[in-house]
Amino acid sequence: MTGILLSLLFLWTPEIGTTSILEHSDPEEPLSNTTSGIPVLMYHHVSDPVDGYYGVSTDRFRSDLEKLYAAGFYLITPSDLENGLMQVPADRRPVMLTLDDGWQDNFTFLETHGSTEIDPLCVVGILERFCDQNPEFGRGVTFFISWDKIPFGQEEYITEKFNLLIDMGYSIGNHTNMHSDFITLPRSKWDRAVLLPMEKFHRSLGLRTSEIFAMGYPGGRFPKDQGAEEYLSHFQFQNRQAVRIGFLANGSISSMNRLLDSPEGIFRIGRLDMSQYSVQRVLGWRNLMTVGPRDNLHDPLPPRLRQTLNFNTI
Repeated sequence: MTGILLSLLFLWTPEIGTTSILEHSDPEEPLSNTTSGIPVLMYHHVSDPVDGYYGVSTDRFRSDLEKLYAAGFYLITPSDLENGLMQVPADRRPVMLTLDDGWQDNFTFLETHGSTEIDPLCVVGILERFCDQNPEFGRGVTFFISWDKIPFGQEEYITEKFNLLIDMGYSIGNHTNMHSDFITLPRSKWDRAVLLPMEKFHRSLGLRTSEIFAMGYPGGRFPKDQGAEEYLSHFQFQNRQAVRIGFLANGSISSMNRLLDSPEGIFRIGRLDMSQYSVQRVLGWRNLMTVGPRDNLHDPLPPRLRQTLNFNTI
């Protein structure tokens, strides 16, 4: 398998559907005093009025962005985890935002007077405005797409939206073909759940499909059986490992150095469901990565984790 150098740590279904209810798994690790924790915050619907139990309002989403910015965070994507957070400024600390399922309120186009523009009240519209106003916050959010519905709800714009997200610095992740829970899905069907979405992404993205390698597990769960991560890691799409990183929804902030104690750790990164959490509670975690000055330009983030690890995927 391809080695990943981690510095510092580490059937098309054309209709709108509904996904299964999120089932939170138990935290993989207890609260730690080790300051290498990177919060990964999970959202679903962002709309007015609030849509469902796992939704938040647009005002709440904007407020979360403001509080994270004020607390010194910087937006990252799964690619930043693989490259050792090299893009994170020394005076900021990393946070990852993820949007699950691919609902239309995440990314909406408005057609007005013969032109098409991004709805300023959708997630992408809110993020673009906020990040333009606060460039120190970075720009990068991950959208985990499940194909049990039309991605982002507007079939005629699927290709344009996918490519525009990547152009703007956002990230796209796999959320399986039919929002399938790996806990209940027989392993004989895992390949279909993982690889059919990659084929569909490829229709819109072509070679850019190689940028999709993160999996957000539907239901937030992944089997704890021995060998589950190894089995998942063996799936290939166009001679590339289809899943290199996996995200739970287990109410925890993972310490990156602890995740790298074993090859399986990178497939079990914790996330917090922000319909149930507040930024204030996030800031209360003791293991959050701290901020400190660089010793020199060749030592990007020494106070956070001074070791460089050579992590080989399973």
